[in-house]
Amino acid sequence: MAEPREELLQKAIGYFAEHGVRDTSLRTLATAIGTSQRMLHYHFGSREDLLVAVIESVIEADAAMLTELFASEPDPFEAGRENWRITAQHAQTFGALYFELSSHAMYGKPYARDLGDAFVTRTQAAFEAAYAQLTDAPTARRLARLTLAVGQGLMFDMLVDGDRAASDAAIEEFIAMMRTHLAR
Repeated sequence: MAEPREELLQKAIGYFAEHGVRDTSLRTLATAIGTSQRMLHYHFGSREDLLVAVIESVIEADAAMLTELFASEPDPFEAGRENWRITAQHAQTFGALYFELSSHAMYGKPYARDLGDAFVTRTQAAFEAAYAQLTDAPTARRLARLTLAVGQGLMFDMLVDGDRAASDAAIEEFIAMMRTHLAR
């Protein structure tokens, strides 16, 4: 009985989140997730195609969550606070994978070439739309980029030093600064 593509994809994401991508072969991955290399080839083609599917799946889920969050919460600062809470929680599982795949994009790996659009452009656009409710378009664009950078930086620090409380406190300070800045 063949496993559906989505089930294999979720198992691969779980494996990579726990162990990293590194130089994991399809054979090693197949053994680890309880399938065959043939099934991975059938559903994904190559290792690189599987990594594209992993990236797309993680990004789509994050983008959908962020879009829904900003659409359902009328206060963009509260939405931002909730986004941080969810992001920090997910980072415990997927953070290292996020940064590992980001480094693949920095090194110009072909399968990671769309990561900039996924990790930066789409996320920045969601923040920009939230800020556009409060300020002009050029300011919203700058604040969105700043917000993305602060969140990514704090996530990185939290993953490296394990100090979630310090990152949470820094986010609270950032939210207060943004409220003050936009109230002027």
